[in-house]
Amino acid sequence: MKRALMLSAAMMLCLGAFALQEEIKPLAAKVDHFYAVSEKAQSLFTFFRDTFQLPEAWPFRDVGTHVSGGLWLGNATLEFLSHQGNKPARTEFRGIAFEPAGDAGETAAVLTKRGLPHTEVENRMRQGADGQTRLALSLLDLKDFPPTEANLFFVDYKFRKSVAAKHKAIDDEFAARNRGALGIVGVAEITVGVRDLEEARSRWSALLAPLPRTSEDAFVFSTGPRIRLVRAESSGIQGIVLSVRSLRAAEKFLKDREILAGDAANRISISPAAIDGLSIQLVSVTETQKPIHPLLGTGRGIDQSG
Repeated sequence: MKRALMLSAAMMLCLGAFALQEEIKPLAAKVDHFYAVSEKAQSLFTFFRDTFQLPEAWPFRDVGTHVSGGLWLGNATLEFLSHQGNKPARTEFRGIAFEPAGDAGETAAVLTKRGLPHTEVENRMRQGADGQTRLALSLLDLKDFPPTEANLFFVDYKFRKSVAAKHKAIDDEFAARNRGALGIVGVAEITVGVRDLEEARSRWSALLAPLPRTSEDAFVFSTGPRIRLVRAESSGIQGIVLSVRSLRAAEKFLKDREILAGDAANRISISPAAIDGLSIQLVSVTETQKPIHPLLGTGRGIDQSG
């Protein structure tokens, strides 16, 4: 009888754990895009597009509040942006846009439940080819979230199938170009610097639960770049790491053009002087294929079929 009661209690605990796990659903599906601000946004956009042979996600254009252009990097878009009448003090990576797992309204409700301050949902309307104006996307910004120097937000596209189809078409074009001059497979990592690493771990864990976090403070999505937290005196988005097909070929390309920075173990860097101070490192895709967590696999979600 006692054994039966113990088994019953154990089963109830397991069921309770499963029920709790089901309640915690991911808020963010992946990193959709990230951006750098610069008063030289247009020249940087042109340099990256032409030098590294990157396809345009959208052309450099004036949208009223800002000017920007987007370039495809294999699994996420890099945007170069400059706000009208508000010149940034320096060129830097400033923002990360997450694609929410649900819609913006659901995301806002869960953020409130998790005690994470946020703005009101901002809806953006667009006119279609048929002349009809429809809700195209919703934006939701995090508030007082580490690092506060960066803009972290959700972008809820209302026509996600068409957005995904557009990305596939762009990536097919990228594959036809042999993934550009550097052979870029995708963005492996976005490195985020914070002063208080312990607090940041707690807040980011609350934001991205139940996404796993490795022992190296990297939050891993099923697809696209991971987010790595590091302790830094100057907080903000520190830089990105790109995964390339051949590190040796990428190194030769950069060296021939005199834009290769000093390399570290198993990685090289684009000279910050050539890209107005931005930090962009390159690693071989074979390195990103190594499991970063014994239960997770690589966490890359990068299609190399091209």
